[in-house]
Amino acid sequence: MPLLGPLAIVYVVWGSTYLALKVAVEHLPPLTLSAVRFLVAGLLLYAWCAWRRRRRPDRGWRRPTRAQWRAGLVQGLLLPAAGTGGATWAEQEISSGTAALLLATIPLWMVLGTRIVDRERISAPVAVGLVTGIAGVGMLVNPFSGSAPDPLAAAVALGGAMCWGLGSVYGRHAPHPEQPLLASAVEMICAGAALAVLGGLGGEFARIDLSADVTGSLLAVGYLIVFGSLLAYSAYEWLLRHAPARVAGTYAFVNPVVAVLLGWWLLDEPLGGRTVLAGLVIAGAVALIVVPGRPAAGSGRPELRRDRRDPIFRLRERAPMGERRCSSDRSGRQ
Repeated sequence: MPLLGPLAIVYVVWGSTYLALKVAVEHLPPLTLSAVRFLVAGLLLYAWCAWRRRRRPDRGWRRPTRAQWRAGLVQGLLLPAAGTGGATWAEQEISSGTAALLLATIPLWMVLGTRIVDRERISAPVAVGLVTGIAGVGMLVNPFSGSAPDPLAAAVALGGAMCWGLGSVYGRHAPHPEQPLLASAVEMICAGAALAVLGGLGGEFARIDLSADVTGSLLAVGYLIVFGSLLAYSAYEWLLRHAPARVAGTYAFVNPVVAVLLGWWLLDEPLGGRTVLAGLVIAGAVALIVVPGRPAAGSGRPELRRDRRDPIFRLRERAPMGERRCSSDRSGRQ
């Protein structure tokens, strides 16, 4: 399946960023870290797209239009800025387990968004998968073992999850540049600039610590730029255009499992029976969401509406079965 590659990238790479963030925030405050990550990645990707455009002018690639910049700004503010930046900021006051549980609501927001915007029916397996996935993440991270989380930080993390989910739905309908990867570049540039302004207003620039032992943090920032943003975010953008929203959002269930397994493998963190059981529950939830079901009548999928407005489609739909078969045979011989 063509979806397996991008899904594997988003599952594994974004799961590994949990460890990279732990190292990077030792010297860079959260909003400043996210600003550097997305601004550098966006500028690098935009420069690469401009180079490709000059090298292959025969492709007809063009610079982003005003409408595409506006769409990139909206999606950049909702996804990297509010989603990633908000969650990174919230983890100053709440545990990573609580943040992971709140971020596990992203698929729920995506399914609700497609239900409202595209009128896509929520099937029983998908509903069960969403509930099971959130329960599995809760079992994995056990966020209620300590004291009650800070209300403001929890609200910011939950709001970031909502922004990411609804922004992903918006991205499926927003105008995008024709050149591949240019949409990701525009979104990350807008998000990085917004996060830099917020970090400066919040006084984070004075808290940057580059005095000693900064090598590990710089390597972690480089990993977040190259793999977390350039590779994984671009793969997620591709998924939003080629996969159902509910499938793209399953990364929020899988990432904590990957983070726990990497912590066990690289940092000798304990791996108990509850972790294994939670992983199996999450795997079952993802299977319920990903395995395609029978399309519902009147589901409102945009590609189906476009096909039915096509006069050729309507002509073939009205043609008798024999004529349709002959037409297919002729087109196949061509």
